[in-house]
Amino acid sequence: MRYENNTVKSERVRELLERAGISIGEFSKSLWGAKTHNTITYFDARPDVKVSTLVRMAEVLGCSIEDILIKSDGTSDVPTINGHYNVVNSSYVNTDVTSLKAEVKALKMLIEEKNQRIEDLKNVNAELGARLDMVLQYGQNRDH
Repeated sequence: MRYENNTVKSERVRELLERAGISIGEFSKSLWGAKTHNTITYFDARPDVKVSTLVRMAEVLGCSIEDILIKSDGTSDVPTINGHYNVVNSSYVNTDVTSLKAEVKALKMLIEEKNQRIEDLKNVNAELGARLDMVLQYGQNRDH
């Protein structure tokens, strides 16, 4: 797992503020308190923030810490995503996905086979209906 930024950068904070629709003043008050004089230029002077500040920033911005540091995973196109005790890009999930894809393909083939069988039964039913109509018509003509 890699991060594009290993420190907090004010440009990235500006991007996240725009995305969240929060002003710089609102962000500063939420992060440092109502009487603060700090703004996002604080991160230019002291880019190596404490973890507690990083967590508070993520909460205020409504994003993850990975969004602030711009997480990038160079091993695959799909980044590893950690949730509540589950890893989305794990080998178990990828194995399960492969087996599920095979099962889905087999089920689609089964559905196609069943659809063909239904079509055959419809054709047989129509043919039997035509024969029954012919027999009934023959019977009515014979009675007259």
